Order: sequence, then structure tokens, then C-alpha cells
Amino acid sequence: MRKFNVLCFVLFVSIYFQNIYAQKINSYLPDNNEPRALSGYKLVWSDEFNYEGKPNSQNWKYEQGFVRNEELQWYQSDNANCKDGVLIIEGRRDTILNPNYDATSSDWKKKRRYAYYSASSIKTSGLQQWKYGRFEIRARIDISKGSWPAIWTLGKSMEWPACGEIDILEFYRVSDVPTILANFAWGTATRWVAKWDGYKTSLSNFLVKDPEWDKKFHVWRMDWNSDSIALYLDDELLNTVRLSNTINNDGTNPFLQEHYLLLNLALGSNGGDPSQTKFPLKYEVDYARVYQVSSTNTTGVDSKYIRNYEKPEIYPIPARSSLYIKNHEEPSMVSVLTITGSKVFSQKASKEINLSGLINGVYILNIEGYRPMHFTILR
Repeated sequence: MRKFNVLCFVLFVSIYFQNIYAQKINSYLPDNNEPRALSGYKLVWSDEFNYEGKPNSQNWKYEQGFVRNEELQWYQSDNANCKDGVLIIEGRRDTILNPNYDATSSDWKKKRRYAYYSASSIKTSGLQQWKYGRFEIRARIDISKGSWPAIWTLGKSMEWPACGEIDILEFYRVSDVPTILANFAWGTATRWVAKWDGYKTSLSNFLVKDPEWDKKFHVWRMDWNSDSIALYLDDELLNTVRLSNTINNDGTNPFLQEHYLLLNLALGSNGGDPSQTKFPLKYEVDYARVYQVSSTNTTGVDSKYIRNYEKPEIYPIPARSSLYIKNHEEPSMVSVLTITGSKVFSQKASKEINLSGLINGVYILNIEGYRPMHFTILR
């Protein structure tokens, strides 16, 4: 019995220290731990990219050539490779003859004789597709001018945008300001014109809190069920949508079907002019994981983020002595924070927030159950 107790103690200590070690994740390095267990979920698919060479052909296909948005890059398989535990999608200066070139064509994909940049876009279309679940993708993005990395999904049926688009991550420039975006899109009465529910925030809001932000890996996450979808960055809620609102003009709902995953690095277009940028650019993906709910989890989305859909709106921007809120559920708490995340004050939610004691500057408004919103005081 004593020998058995000693063995149990040794096993306990071994497991304890293994767990302690497993929890130590260096933000600057790939996470080589096994996919974590999530209460209420089961892991149904993952690619950890812990191999050398091309992305697993059982999971990924390549997009080829000029594809969308009049971007500058030629998509090709050469620019996607796995090494040292990560998928590296590389943007390069290049000179590639367009085999579809037609000097008489008005189609941007054909009228360019050469592509002067190359990159990769990989997708799970036809190979791995999911309806609902928690998606987690850990990645490090290149924020150089011209860079447009993305993690996104498209529905397996119907043309865009009726198929539905979910932008778990987009990074590009808005009015030349580096910006993080999290978006949903679905169809309208006009072909190829989307209805957008978008969120954007300046990259500076992350850099001011962590000047090394762009040198680190971050986790982009989507929680999706039959009621709603929520998008997060490092557990900070960015955007959420009720599926009762995402109805195409023909009455179909693109988010009640299977979607496939895309990882790509675009260059130019919304990413900005890369002509003065130092190449190559590197977009590194540590892992992509999909969990689905177990029988003990009935929602798959944190309930505090789905109790209503009417998103609060704040005005005026810039504010002066007061900030007004509409479309919010009471009772709830609101907090005002500095741009660095220090709390200034909290109070019960009301239609008017008194700002008379604050100086000019940029602040963050947190309304319980919703993504943070930025506002400016200017008197």
C-alpha cells in the first residue's frame, strides 16, 4: 500500500508539473502544446502546422492567380510553407507573366500583363467545412504598408455575398491608418453588393497598451451557433451579430450552412501601396482549431454576449461635457477607461454619461455585454 501511495504521489507531481509547463506560452514563439481541452466542447479538427513542407493537402487547397479586390499579388502555392511549427505565408516582390493576359480586355484580371508581387491564399473548401463551433486561430501578422492578412470563412453554397462572409481577422489601412477589422456580410437585393456589419479599430489602440504587439502571436476566435456569432481578439470581444438579422434578400440565411476557412495574405488595394516596403512580408499561423459543442453545452457562445442584439450607439463624437447612449439594455454597468486601459469610473448604465471631469483625449467606453467603443473628448 505504501509503495502504491508513493507511485500515486509521483504521478500526481509529474502531472502537476506537466500542466504548469504546458501553461507557459511564450507570445513570441509558436505554442507547441497539445490543443487545450475546452469545457463543453470537443475538438473536431485542427492543423497545428507541426511539420515541414507544404500545408496538408487533406486540409488545404490553393487559390491561383489574380482573384479579388484588384489586389497586386499573384496567388501561388510557392509562397505557403510550414517550418518550425508554423505556416508561413510570404509576400514577395516578383515578376510573373500573366497567362491570361489580354491587352484588349477591360477585366483587371486579364489586362495586367505581369504581376509584380506574389503571395498565397489557402482554403479548406470541399475538404473541411463546419456548421457552428468555436474557431481559434493563433497568428502573427505583418503590419507593413501594403500588407492585408486575413482569417475568414465563406459559405459552401451560393455566390458571394449571399453565401455569407465572416472576417475573423482583417488587417489593412483605412484612410491610411493601420486598422484591425472584424466583419460579417450577407446578400442584398443587388447582386454582388453585400450588407455589412463591420467593426474596426485603429491598431494604435493595441500598440499603446503593448508596443511589442506586432511582434507577438495572438489568438483570433469565433464563437458561432444557430442564434449568433461573436468574434474575439485575445478574448476581447470585437463584434457580434444575431442570425435573426442576417437574412438574404431571397429569405435564406448564409450562416445556417457549413462554412470553410481561408487564410491569405493579400498585397496592395486596401493594404496600401507596398512600393516602398521592405520584402518579404511574413504572415505566420501557429495553428487553426475548430471545436464543436458537446451535449453539455447548449449554446456554444458566452451567454452574456447574446442576450440582445440592439448594439449601443454613442453620440456625439467628439463629445464635450456628456456622452449619450441609445440601444442598450438596463440594468447594466458602463465603464470609462483611458486609452491605455486604466479605469476612470464605472456607473449604472443610463442614457447620459457625465464627462465634465475629464480632459480632452481618446477614451474607451465599456458597456457590459458588448464590445468596447472608443470616443474622443474635444472641447
